[in-house]
Amino acid sequence: MTFFYIGLFGICGVFARYGVGLGVEKWVSHSFPFATLAVNFVGSFLVGIVYVLGLERGLLTPELKVGLLVGFLGGFTTFSSYCLESVRLAEEGAWLSSALYFIGSPWIGGIAAFSGILLARRFLGLA
Repeated sequence: MTFFYIGLFGICGVFARYGVGLGVEKWVSHSFPFATLAVNFVGSFLVGIVYVLGLERGLLTPELKVGLLVGFLGGFTTFSSYCLESVRLAEEGAWLSSALYFIGSPWIGGIAAFSGILLARRFLGLA
């Protein structure tokens, strides 16, 4: 049943992300990625709610909790997972790990994306 929830909610998360993107782009015509910013903000807010309801309070079944966290929010945004993991490390007292993860992830991700772009352009003749 867990895989069913992940798949079902994952599809919903993907479509929700697409819908938010369309909605934001309809209202904001700008080169800044407001749609992604909105998705990341909403996803991070929702991951906090699901965390409290599912893990702290036990109000969600394990299957539903995984379906929402991995499926819906994973399809909606992985940024929410990054935020939750950063906060959890801090709550566990792993301040250095939390700070390194929080600061390092966007830098490493940005470097990886830039490297992938350069590699694809260079070796695929797309420069």
